[in-house]
Parts: sequence; C-alpha cells; structure tokens
Amino acid sequence: MAFSNPPFPLLLLFILLSAAITHATVPPSKTFIYINHGPFGDYNVEYGADYRALDIFIYPFRLCFYNTTPNAYALALRMGSRRSESPMRWVWDANRANPVRENATLSIRRDGNLVLSDADGGVAWQTGTANKGVVGLRLLPNGNLVLHDQQGRFLWQSFDHPTDTYSEISAKSKR
Repeated sequence: MAFSNPPFPLLLLFILLSAAITHATVPPSKTFIYINHGPFGDYNVEYGADYRALDIFIYPFRLCFYNTTPNAYALALRMGSRRSESPMRWVWDANRANPVRENATLSIRRDGNLVLSDADGGVAWQTGTANKGVVGLRLLPNGNLVLHDQQGRFLWQSFDHPTDTYSEISAKSKR
C-alpha cells in the first residue's frame, strides 16, 4: 500500500519543525563582546565624563561606556567632531538607572539579543530580541542603533527608546 499524499497533520508538523529549526541567527562573524576596561578617551565630552569608545561608530556618532561617577558606567552614544572646540554630547544611553562597573561586557549573542552585563555576569540591560530573527547590528548615520533581520528590517532600534527627551525632563521637574 503506497501513500500518495502525506496526512495533513504530519505535513503541518513537518512545516512547523522546519520553521523552528531554520530561524535566523547572528552569524559568528557578527557576534562580539566588548569589555569595559583599558584607557579612557582623550576628547572633551559633555559632563566632564570619562569614556571608553567602542568600535561601533559612524561619523559623528560612537558607542561608548561612560561615567561621571567612578566605577558606575552607562552604555551611551556620543555625538561630536574632534575638530570642534565644543564638547562631544551624549545623545542616548541604555542603562543610566542601572550602571555597570569596570569589566562589564556588551555582547551580541548568536540568538540576537544585545546584552549589557555587569562584571559579576548579572544583566544590567538588554534589547529582548533573543530568537526574533536578528542577524546583525548597525549604527546608522542619523545616530539610530539598530538590530536588523535578513531583509534589513529593524527588529529593535534606539530611536524607540529615547533618553533625555523634553517630555521625560518635564515630567521629572513637575514631581
């Protein structure tokens, strides 16, 4: 007895298993781990902060660990020009309310989650994008830090998580 067509439930199970197994992951060449240690940057930045620049940049933006209090760092984007006498400005940060210490790490994992972990391994901040199809991270020329899928669609973006906005400052001053 030969089966000409597989039973529908079996076909459905095969399709679901195939989709689960073939979900996109971040290629090993696009994963990274940055450790918060080493010398501080040389340029004048807002608030007189100390900072460590990461290799994620596109002029005039750069991702950094920065602090204004010893051993209490935020992950932040700075903006500015080395040719200007004006200090570079902090335009976005991830974890101001939950600072990390020396030897904290920033990593993009194979599952697509961007994670800031403190030196003890505890998660201080994350994008929550594990297993959602992230294949890479980019910093765009407009200062938007994005995690994207294979088609280039943004699955997470810093522009959706603003800091130091007028409404946030206004709400705090009314308290």
